[in-house]
Amino acid sequence: MKKGFLHIPPFVRTTLAFFLGVWGLFLLARLASLILVASVGVNGATQWDALFGSGLTDTLTALYIGAKFDARMAVFLTIPLGLCLFIPCLERRPAGTRVFLDILYTPLIALTALVYIVDFGYFFYLRQRVDATLWDFLHDASISYDMVIQSYPVVWIALALAIFTAGALYLTDRLLRRHARLVKADRLRSENLWRLHGTNWKSRASWGFALFVCLFLMGYGQISSNFFPLRWSNAYFSVNKDMVLLALNPIQNLYDTAHSMRVVKPDENAVRTAYDDMAAWLRVDHPDKDKLNFWRTVKTTAPEKPWNVVVIVMESLSWPMTSFAPGDSDPTPFIRSLAEKGLYFSNFYAPARTTARAIFTFMTGIPDVNREGGTTSRNPVLVNQFLPISEFNGYKKLYMIGGSASWANIRGVLTHNVPDLELMEESSWKAPNVDVWGISDLALFRESVEVFNTVQQPFVAVVQTAGFHRPYTIPDDNAGFKTLQASPELLRNYGYASNEEYNSLRFSDHALSEFFRLARQQPWFSNTIFAIFGDHGLYNTSENVSAGYLTCRLQGSHVPLILYAPGLIEPGVKTFPCGQPDVFPTLAALAGIPMRHHGLGRNLLDPGVEQDARQFIAGDSELFRRLVKDGYCYIREATEGLYKLDDLSGRNLIDDEPLRASEMRREAEEAYHVSKYLLFHNSRPDD
Repeated sequence: MKKGFLHIPPFVRTTLAFFLGVWGLFLLARLASLILVASVGVNGATQWDALFGSGLTDTLTALYIGAKFDARMAVFLTIPLGLCLFIPCLERRPAGTRVFLDILYTPLIALTALVYIVDFGYFFYLRQRVDATLWDFLHDASISYDMVIQSYPVVWIALALAIFTAGALYLTDRLLRRHARLVKADRLRSENLWRLHGTNWKSRASWGFALFVCLFLMGYGQISSNFFPLRWSNAYFSVNKDMVLLALNPIQNLYDTAHSMRVVKPDENAVRTAYDDMAAWLRVDHPDKDKLNFWRTVKTTAPEKPWNVVVIVMESLSWPMTSFAPGDSDPTPFIRSLAEKGLYFSNFYAPARTTARAIFTFMTGIPDVNREGGTTSRNPVLVNQFLPISEFNGYKKLYMIGGSASWANIRGVLTHNVPDLELMEESSWKAPNVDVWGISDLALFRESVEVFNTVQQPFVAVVQTAGFHRPYTIPDDNAGFKTLQASPELLRNYGYASNEEYNSLRFSDHALSEFFRLARQQPWFSNTIFAIFGDHGLYNTSENVSAGYLTCRLQGSHVPLILYAPGLIEPGVKTFPCGQPDVFPTLAALAGIPMRHHGLGRNLLDPGVEQDARQFIAGDSELFRRLVKDGYCYIREATEGLYKLDDLSGRNLIDDEPLRASEMRREAEEAYHVSKYLLFHNSRPDD
């Protein structure tokens, strides 16, 4: 072997040494956080037993996730140094490079240390990690200044900050001086920096690439088949807030929450104006306008036997594209046949479009009307939410998705708010991924049946599909599915953009039929309530709906809902408007679960619910409102409109029916403002 073949260049050694040193300091700060969380307990009680006794596994998980966040921050701080040392012309001038890096790192180190100091102050004051609410304190700067001066030893803290910054800079300078000596020694043994120990410039490039890959992987945080990086929602793996405190990184948390703070805040005065009408419509048990109480309990009777509940959320199951819509074809024959045997809701809507908003809406019962700052599931400030599924006490709780739950940070909403929820995602399945969305719908359904067969108690499960989505993958293992060539007339009538889209929806229907074929053979089938609906529709224009329907863009929200439980649910069709918030209250009533509820959902089987039925639908901006009621749709964006849904002419009736328009305008505004308020005030009752 050639001498020096395994020689590691100085720039790699110094960069890694700096990275490990910074990471080590972050880990020491995390250890300090662990000690604080354990020793500064709630109501005077320490948390040592909770963290190191029965909660040891979660504690280690939190520290592991936190260490990965710390590594990411260390990578960011290492990048300037690594770039300077990798470039030969800068490495040849160690004195000048050292001065530049000293000047650069002085504010970086001081600012990083200051964030950690403020973070510890936040913990003592609010028992939470520092986040973007920090800027709220700056709005009343004089009051905040007096509070800090009176509450903390500011002089000693400032002195400690100065000493730490000076010490960190001294160690960095020592490391750079050592690097200069290493470079000088290498130059004495080699012809130039591009020819170390008999190697050439390719060696330096190779080492640089290897260093880049190493730092990139440390900063990315995790390896997954769908290539999702480590996200803030990974820290919310537990319902225990102390575990979240241990897992978060203050710098990362500041960044994540700063982005999400752009969200438009609720108008409490508007909520109070709307309260009486909304509380009556929602049938609130104990109305209280002062406290803005929206809590109520789903009324039910205890069943003779416990019922399992399986909710199947079908990707983009747009009503105009299905067999329910007018047309000579039968794109979804199984879903149609299932509706004939079950209870079919033909006027069912997703109040908030896109999958992330739809899942949040369905799981919380609150339309995700937040438009600025991203979906509510992406907002760490609003991660604490009450989810009705948690009310199924004594049930095994499952959420099953073929890909990664890091998508839209939805895992934080699920795992942080539902005790004992088993989240099954990409790594849980035996089948291989077929595309970016994970395993095929067919494989997901097959393995879901296998999972249900192993459950030894009543269960409530959500199965979320993703197959009807670009790239419209039809897997090789497809249970005999045959693609068809659709005519241009068929595609136009149902609103399909391509033949691939047409066959993809057909395959979703086929996969669902395979699920029910397998499920009917299992002992739990006869004791299970099934709910099948779409997460949202598509804005494709079709010829099988009216002009008023298209003008209100309802094809992006209109999806079918089918409730199926032979022996429990009488087959039939319900035509009154309803939506995703109603799913869990209705299922709880069917299963005999006295569920508390806080969203905009109602039990669709309640006597009288049909008489005052209406459905609010949000749009793509804070100003966009729609309301469906009595065969009409009210829409407001830049202008207002009122349309009869069966009117082929699409004539705007806003001036022809002013009383109806005024009433629907008010109801849409009330639903919007109450939804916005509840998104910010939907914490779990025990919080």
